[in-house]
Amino acid sequence: MIRKYGIDAYLLMEKYPRENTDPKNFEKNLSNYPEWIEFWDNHSHNWKFEIIKKMRKYDLIQSSTELPIFSLFSRKPNISFATGSDIIELAHQNNIKGFLLRTAYKKSKLVIFPGLYMYDSIKKLKIKRAIFIPPIWDYNKFHSEENNKFNSEENNKSEFTIFHPTGHTWHSKRNDIFIKAFVKFVKIYPNVHLIMINRGSDFQKSKMILEKENILDKVTIIPKAVPQYNLIEYYNKSDVVVDQFLVDSTGLIGQEAMACEKPLIQLVNEELYQKFYSEIPPILNASNEKQIYDKLVLLKEDASLAKNIGIKSREWLLKYHDTEKIIKKYIYLYQAIADNVSFKTLKNEIQKY
Repeated sequence: MIRKYGIDAYLLMEKYPRENTDPKNFEKNLSNYPEWIEFWDNHSHNWKFEIIKKMRKYDLIQSSTELPIFSLFSRKPNISFATGSDIIELAHQNNIKGFLLRTAYKKSKLVIFPGLYMYDSIKKLKIKRAIFIPPIWDYNKFHSEENNKFNSEENNKSEFTIFHPTGHTWHSKRNDIFIKAFVKFVKIYPNVHLIMINRGSDFQKSKMILEKENILDKVTIIPKAVPQYNLIEYYNKSDVVVDQFLVDSTGLIGQEAMACEKPLIQLVNEELYQKFYSEIPPILNASNEKQIYDKLVLLKEDASLAKNIGIKSREWLLKYHDTEKIIKKYIYLYQAIADNVSFKTLKNEIQKY
């Protein structure tokens, strides 16, 4: 998207990417990588030096995950883009990698955090040059389709479908309290169905709970290798999307659900949304098993309410995650850093975009 605005931008990625980072799993019609993607050989023993060498070719670097560390040796101005576990986990570790990442953040011209749940880490790490910018995603790709259950006259007669695409890592997602709420929900409302993905270190533990309660017949399990673009079908088949209950702001799953006009149940820090967005999204906020169960009952009992929340969710998302406006913020930032604009001025000016 940046290139469409005349920015000569290049993407550096692993030559042998994991499934969840490979652009081909996000773009259905992408058979070959475009010429503006460069690669570093993650199977080579010299991969660290290869990254630094490639970084030195450019005027400005925007790096994420652990790559801000390499920017320290590039002799180029760097913008660090936090992605999640890098800033909330890795940067706090008491080892050399953690130390180098903390150093890289503090030496960066700017640290961008696209998730409100990262704000606490920004404060703990005492990062002074940090700015929140909502994430960019193709919300035209994720949208309500003709097969959306809310558009069907048979919706009230069909099963109430819950989509839980979140990876099962109980310590960081709290899938366990959702699974327990679902077990209780099924016993009161037997005409329900759960769709979840076979991924995460605790998936088998989640499955065992369902097996023990003899309700595995109420569950569809999707292989973990399902391409990102195929998830749209499952969003549209569902009545509600359930995400996670530890991180208190939306990630891509929540935003994709909202884009598809689906009511979303997850934990939300309403104070942070008020601070950074000035408006709380129409998400069904829940933090424990009882609250999750109550929200499921609310939506099951009132299909018109569920549909209305879904519509308002997409409206909120497009209002505050407007791609054109966000791109203009980035273009301003790149030019401001190239012109050595002070952080105080930069922070004030960015609010105009």
